[in-house]
Amino acid sequence: MTPISRFIKYLKTVLFYVSLGIILIIYLNNRLVGIYLASIVFVVYLVSFLISLSSKRRLLKIIREYPIISDKEISNKLERPLDDVRNILFSLSKNQKKKKWLIIFLNTRYIFVNERAVENYKQLYYMGYNEKKILEHLQRITRIKSRAEVKAIELTLTNQKRLKNK
Repeated sequence: MTPISRFIKYLKTVLFYVSLGIILIIYLNNRLVGIYLASIVFVVYLVSFLISLSSKRRLLKIIREYPIISDKEISNKLERPLDDVRNILFSLSKNQKKKKWLIIFLNTRYIFVNERAVENYKQLYYMGYNEKKILEHLQRITRIKSRAEVKAIELTLTNQKRLKNK
């Protein structure tokens, strides 16, 4: 995280607790105004949550078009800070067991692999190909760059129990 994004995150947390304190004080003095203020704050936080949720869906919609795409390329295409893209990819990677796509973390970067590339990898893996042969085949149809990426795909699929032994 950059210092600016840390500061913004800290500022959001402080504002949340300050608003809770102010609402509590106002509620103790005038309950009706306190309830109105609490509902306004609730709506503001609900809107901010929905905005973050829509940004995840927008990101997924765009990156599903690419067989393999890294976090830097996503950041350039969406014109968003790299830290924001990494945070979104991190949160998406936590809940990907039942998804058809795959997000891998390799050498301090995230790589998104779409459904077709994952299925191609699984087919080659079940055919008994080693990493080098899988890399050669995947390089023809995707933009995969190294054997480390192939190994990371295998490890991630195995850890999520989406890849059975040969």
